Amino acid sequence: MKRFLHSESGDRGWFVGPFERAVFKTDACEVAYQFNRRGEISPKHTHRVATEINLVTSGSVIINDEMFNTGEGYIMYPGDVCQCWYVADTTTLVVKVPGVLGDKYLL
Repeated sequence: MKRFLHSESGDRGWFVGPFERAVFKTDACEVAYQFNRRGEISPKHTHRVATEINLVTSGSVIINDEMFNTGEGYIMYPGDVCQCWYVADTTTLVVKVPGVLGDKYLL
């Protein structure tokens, strides 16, 4: 068993994947537990290779004009465009498959 602190792992909550500070390094997937404050807006982006699975674990976020609340999730496939507007303090669990560094393209 390996114990770790999420706060000491990768940037923006990424703790599994091909990252320098990942607690488990792999290129099979990427996993993050992220916190975003109410009012934050993420940059509009897409992925060319990875599929991204998101689960809202607390709070509310509008993704591409659709509201998602605690317990709801969404899957973004390669080529889908995503922009998030956090309407409450929100935590999400994010899984990207496969783990591909540099596969985020800002639009």
